[in-house]
Amino acid sequence: MRVLFISIAWPGQGERNLYSDLLSEFALNGHEVFVVSASELDDLQNGSREPVNENGMTILRIKTGMIRKTSYLRKSISLLTLGNKISSAIVKHFPGIKFSIILSHTPPITLSVLFRKLKKYHNAYFYLLLKDIWPQGSVDHKIFKKYSIPWCYLRFHERLIYKTADKVGCMSPLGVSYILSHNNFLSESKVEVFPNSIRPTVDFPVVENTLIRQKYGIPNEACVFIFSGNLSKGHGLGFLVDAVKRLSGYPSAFFLIGGSGTHYDYLENSFSNYDKSNVLLYRRLPLDDFNKLMQSSDIGLILLDSCYTVPQFPSRLLSYLDHSKPVLCAVNSATDIGTIVEKNNCGKTVLHGDIEAFIGAVRLLSENPALRKQMGLNSRKLLDTEYNVSNCYNIITKSLTIKKHK
Repeated sequence: MRVLFISIAWPGQGERNLYSDLLSEFALNGHEVFVVSASELDDLQNGSREPVNENGMTILRIKTGMIRKTSYLRKSISLLTLGNKISSAIVKHFPGIKFSIILSHTPPITLSVLFRKLKKYHNAYFYLLLKDIWPQGSVDHKIFKKYSIPWCYLRFHERLIYKTADKVGCMSPLGVSYILSHNNFLSESKVEVFPNSIRPTVDFPVVENTLIRQKYGIPNEACVFIFSGNLSKGHGLGFLVDAVKRLSGYPSAFFLIGGSGTHYDYLENSFSNYDKSNVLLYRRLPLDDFNKLMQSSDIGLILLDSCYTVPQFPSRLLSYLDHSKPVLCAVNSATDIGTIVEKNNCGKTVLHGDIEAFIGAVRLLSENPALRKQMGLNSRKLLDTEYNVSNCYNIITKSLTIKKHK
């Protein structure tokens, strides 16, 4: 079976993410995998480079305008031309190749016309991985209003992409409920749970916690809470800043915060006149040091601002589970990520904005190492059983098999 995957979030060579893990599972099971990825790299001259083989998959990176970590205007312009660029690249580099299945994710939803065209031409099965729900996500962020011209344009594409898909995979049960309740033209059989997933790490290198903590001025006896990756408005980082400052006199907890994104400068300014005795803020660390700090940390943080009305399920959860770490969620009522964490005894959950409950959870986890250890074991078990990439591969192939026998 030939599989075509279209993405704006394919990792660079030598890197991995949940998409590369999923598609490599197809390759390991004997399928031919072709990936067309939008790339913002400057070294992609003349639109696109030649396809390359990476881990048994054929990868084609095409040059696009800026899509991530840029202004909404530049992002919009890039997305408007993306579909034609991808279509042209497929015709040029994969002539005569017929695909059995097409996979892609949201965002963006503006590729709906491209998917309809590809599905018809290849007579292919189209499985949509629903990672973010737009245009409601833009409304939640107050980028534009509901029923405005941009909203109507994106809503048109949202409806079209759902209608085009043979199956819509949502990250959690609440995501399924949301999509069905807001799109009454969809049948229940067309929407299912398709969780974020990765290939679990078999062995992590041994790390001497004392040495790496000493290097970065982290107290050896403190319970370290880590929040690293994309730092954006949707996390409601002001809540975390307030909590860190409220805990300034509490030596048992230390916060490791860093990464990149639209709100890094906000964090830097917020901590500019703060003594930072219980927090380390970083923009970028050597990869080896970051991996060691991740392993030596104790608790993973999940933050989702109360502005969201659509279910979110941050993929950073998978890294915490992979490292056997308990999770502390400060999230809104629109998501069920916290419910799942609590149900599987992998950590604690509070409502985003309830600073007293958050501080109480920090103290509970900081002062109970035995509890943390058990929660960490439960975390890894949850990853192995529910968020293992082999499970998601089976979900897609099962859907395709059912479709063929109808």
